Amino acid sequence: MARLLRLSLPGIDEVAALFEVSRLAGRKSYDLIVVDTAPTGHTLRMLTMPATLRGMARVFDHMQAKHRVMVEALRGGWAPDAEDQLIGEIDADGRELAELLRDPARTRLSWVTLPEAMAIEETADAAAVLRAEGIPLHDIIVNRITPQADRRCSWCDARRGLEQRAIGILRVRLPAVRLTAVGWRDAEPRGLRPLAGIGAEVAADVTPRGPERAPVQKWRAAMPRAPRANVPQILGGADTRLVLFGGKGGVGKTTCAAAAAIALAAGAPRRRVLLLSTDPAHSLGDVFGAGVSDVPSAIKGAPVNLQVREIDAAAGFRLVRERYAGAIEALFDRVSQGGSSGIGLDARHDRVVMHDLIELAPPGIDELAAVIDVTDALDRSGRPDTNGGYDVIVMDTAPSGHALRLLEMPALVQDWTRALMSILLKYQAVTGIGELGAMLLRLSQGLGRLRTLLTDPGRASFVVVTRAAALPRQETVRLIRSLRRMRVHVPTVVINAAGRGTCARCRRADAAADRELSSLRHAAGLRGLRIAVTPAEIPPPHGAASLRRWQRTWIELTSLA
Repeated sequence: MARLLRLSLPGIDEVAALFEVSRLAGRKSYDLIVVDTAPTGHTLRMLTMPATLRGMARVFDHMQAKHRVMVEALRGGWAPDAEDQLIGEIDADGRELAELLRDPARTRLSWVTLPEAMAIEETADAAAVLRAEGIPLHDIIVNRITPQADRRCSWCDARRGLEQRAIGILRVRLPAVRLTAVGWRDAEPRGLRPLAGIGAEVAADVTPRGPERAPVQKWRAAMPRAPRANVPQILGGADTRLVLFGGKGGVGKTTCAAAAAIALAAGAPRRRVLLLSTDPAHSLGDVFGAGVSDVPSAIKGAPVNLQVREIDAAAGFRLVRERYAGAIEALFDRVSQGGSSGIGLDARHDRVVMHDLIELAPPGIDELAAVIDVTDALDRSGRPDTNGGYDVIVMDTAPSGHALRLLEMPALVQDWTRALMSILLKYQAVTGIGELGAMLLRLSQGLGRLRTLLTDPGRASFVVVTRAAALPRQETVRLIRSLRRMRVHVPTVVINAAGRGTCARCRRADAAADRELSSLRHAAGLRGLRIAVTPAEIPPPHGAASLRRWQRTWIELTSLA
């Protein structure tokens, strides 16, 4: 057990952060604590962490039960010790934090969104999850609303129409939630004065205006003369089997991943392509304007050799839990039938603890188990006696930090499975390892195959999507350096949504974007990367045909630095 609990498990940083929030709130060190959270899917997971803390306390309490019985038998009595005190503190922290998050008198949750269709859909989905969890949503801040131009500007006019329609839809979807407007800035707000200006707008609590049905003009940025982007080369080469798209939240990685998958399938009709989302805030359905589920399916208007799937990691992990529980029961039934009386006490307590340990599975193992299942299909692909394999998988990942966590998880979860196996081997002489051991062995082997695949530059690559702005550029440089330390191949950086209109504000924005692109191209340590540029388009590409047309406009510049 000590070996298991010493592991640096994914998600433990979020648990530690919640402990700190709870501690600060309890000590009243500050009058107000402002928490900047991760993007949608992982914020929703974090808000359910108090229940995880209480689950941890329950598991630890069951582990401690054996110790209590043994102490009582040897000493004739038992009194609570330091371990019991810790268990009580963890349970109390989980309970108090759950109460804090659900108390509108002490906690205010403000959701930040953009006035764009995909962001609005994601916001409405998040609000539904919060309602189900009993966490009150105070208001929604609609950020980067386009102001009136100093003269007529095709981009600004089209953008305002798009935003007004999106705000109208948001008002219809969430009529009881207060909306607060924050305007678009000519330059990224960095430093105290610009941030204070945004703070003043939030405090002013001005409601954004927008009719439910506003006219939307079509507009696309003109691209400079440059070679048309070659999709197979952008993705790493003709032999690449697994392509991950990732980047900072809000840069358009889902749209780029979908467009690239369509282009790849259209250019190679004999290759079977799967477009897969591992982002908990699934957006593929919004990009295609069609229902997408955990069952791979074709998309109307897309190439017939392309299938699309959004992983339902929770549903998949429920099946894993059920198989795990059944395997534990079978193991300990054999122990009770054929084991010696000397391990009877161990077996009774260990049965309970082994059931509980699935509750301590690393956060994100549900996504990882699904990814292993899908990527194993690459190994089956091309064999005449099997069906359902794929030649290429294009994966839309969660934003930067959590994409890196997913890449780190195979090694960490492999340690977790080995720790469980070490507990199981305690009973090998009595029962063998049984189905539970076989399950853990299969998981460990799958993790090993995934680790090998991710670090094979001939078969796997990570395409980084960003925008030509300071904060995305800085995060992009950090992301690429982290990927290289992990020996993950990065062939290309995609600069998404480039180009603006003709008014003075748009010209300033274009000049700032050019400076950021130059900074990215000369960043230390990024030599040898391709750079592709996609044009800004209003409304954003939506549906298979629109995505295909948009992808044909991508260009490729010379390699980075």
